Amino acid sequence: MAITLEQLGFTSEDSQDSEQFSITQDISASTEEIHSAASTNLDFLAALALPTVYQYAFPDVFLSVWQWLCTYISKTRDFSQLALGLPRGFGKTMVIKLFILYTILFTRRQFILILCETTAKAKNILADVADMLDETNIKSVFGNWRVGLETDTQELKKFGFRGRDIILMGAGVESGIRGITIKNQRPDLMIFDDIQSRACAESQVQSDSLEREMYGTAMKAKSPHGCLFLFIANMYPTKWSLLRRLKQNPNWIKFIVGGILANGESLWEELQPIEQLRKEFANDLATGRPEIFFAEVLNDENAASTNLINLDALPARPYSEGDIPAGNFVIIDPSGNKANSDNVAVGYFEVFEGYPTLIEVINDKLSPGNTIRAALKFCLDHNCRLVAIEGVAYQASLCYWFQFICAQMGISGIEAVEIYPGGFAKNSRILKMLKAYQAGEFFVDPRCQTEVHLEITQFNPLKTDNVDNILDLLCYAPRVLEMYGEYVVSMNVIQSQEYDAVRVPEFNSPF
Repeated sequence: MAITLEQLGFTSEDSQDSEQFSITQDISASTEEIHSAASTNLDFLAALALPTVYQYAFPDVFLSVWQWLCTYISKTRDFSQLALGLPRGFGKTMVIKLFILYTILFTRRQFILILCETTAKAKNILADVADMLDETNIKSVFGNWRVGLETDTQELKKFGFRGRDIILMGAGVESGIRGITIKNQRPDLMIFDDIQSRACAESQVQSDSLEREMYGTAMKAKSPHGCLFLFIANMYPTKWSLLRRLKQNPNWIKFIVGGILANGESLWEELQPIEQLRKEFANDLATGRPEIFFAEVLNDENAASTNLINLDALPARPYSEGDIPAGNFVIIDPSGNKANSDNVAVGYFEVFEGYPTLIEVINDKLSPGNTIRAALKFCLDHNCRLVAIEGVAYQASLCYWFQFICAQMGISGIEAVEIYPGGFAKNSRILKMLKAYQAGEFFVDPRCQTEVHLEITQFNPLKTDNVDNILDLLCYAPRVLEMYGEYVVSMNVIQSQEYDAVRVPEFNSPF
């Protein structure tokens, strides 16, 4: 039996896609070729099993998710716990259905248990998986699963297929599955698909109960020979969101992605265009609930922006005018050395009661030399020992130049160190910083508040071209204290001559 590409929904316009499947347009593909392509390519499997549903090629992130899932399902005698966070409206349930199909077709797993918020939702998944198995393309290549069908109900399907007995069961997560055993088999793949409702996520009591049910009942019903646990959901804007808890749990392996990527593009443009997402955000913002968009679309549990925080209800400053700080430091957030680059932000911070406070800030288009000159002035004016410089791309060389210039001027006692973003995209770390600002984890002196608060009110987390240099600078303040606290002390800095009289070389200039 042979199936043509046209039968799978591929036309002559898809020649580039056919090459990756190792199938040409002008001949039929053999059963073996289709089998191989379906086992390695998500798009091909989707076109094969869902010919009337599959419309758009999966984006790169989804292909990475698929590879991640297939890697772990292939492991034996393993009890991996995977937490997959995909945003609402981006086809996460379709991916899970295809993953169940893949497990049936290409692995040795025997008991697949699908747990949803309700048994009715689990039944729907089972019905859709059965429809994919019944698809003509699937039966032609892999055989008719119904030949070996022993039990066929809405909640349970038992059948012999591809050399093994398979159990496919769906249930509500709280429907009583303690100690479940069928044909002496226990689940070796357990999928938790959207088991938490919004109402549950808004209640600590309900969330705690659901979590106990997941760990104490469902997961304890696993096969002793190995079981893959897969939790899939989107974030809820509450601190009791289960995905949020699993994200913070080191025992779970996480793959969590938002609907808008770090470069400002949609995760899946064909399915959810970026302009549509921007309109959705504007609507949520207009209703006063931007946190819904941040959590459920961006999968960012820490976000809440524009007006992301209440600037009229900030905590009181832990100091008064004239108080002596416990320490101080300077942060440099450089820009690219180009005419159209962002401004450079150079901030001077003091520490009161263990909290960093922005006291002064320079925000301007500074050359590398003048950036160093501005930081030096803060250090020498305030007897400051520490300068932290964002260590990304070319900016890392500023540390070298800073030390070189200090040596040329006979200045000692100032430590120049690199500080890094910590793996978060800029908009994500700014959103986290705003939450910390609202919580009183750092402060801004009234002398700087006008400029800082202007950037806050204009910041849009869905854009990549925000004017946000000071906000980016503020992100690093708590990390400086955490990483370089031993240098955050006031001390005398030796100065041999007036530094304003010293020529500070620009980048790429001779010494």
